[in-house]
Amino acid sequence: MPWTAPSESLILAQFTPGEAASIQAIQGATDNLPGILTLAVNEVRGAILSGSYDVLADATTIPDALHNDCIALARWNYLIAMPQLAKLQTDKRKEAYDEAKAKLKLISTQQWKPESPTAALTTPAGRWNSNNKLIMRTDPTPDAASQYPNPDYANPAAPTNT
Repeated sequence: MPWTAPSESLILAQFTPGEAASIQAIQGATDNLPGILTLAVNEVRGAILSGSYDVLADATTIPDALHNDCIALARWNYLIAMPQLAKLQTDKRKEAYDEAKAKLKLISTQQWKPESPTAALTTPAGRWNSNNKLIMRTDPTPDAASQYPNPDYANPAAPTNT
């Protein structure tokens, strides 16, 4: 799974339509959401760094496996930042926040290993002629020496194609 950036829409999608309507009715209710999400992403990345794991240079990305935890952190911080949304501060949402904090503690103490960011950067690449196929007349054919570094494969001493 790759590292991606969570969005504000993922947080707003966690609310029921009635709750979303209540949030939209409050003037400026979504203005502080990007900042709260940034703080949650930084908290997740900080736990990964404190566990001595690698992170991507892009400061907005986290492992996809930690998106729900990041959203739980951001959602709870969003709800407690606005007194008008006190009714939406349910026990289940608080519990999800606490579980996310517990997972971040496990990551920082190296008891839970997050996905490596380099796994998403290395794409598996096949070599020429690695799949069984019928080579068509129009397919480009590399010279024998560049097909595979193994000298037993093909004929590396063959003349190059022109």
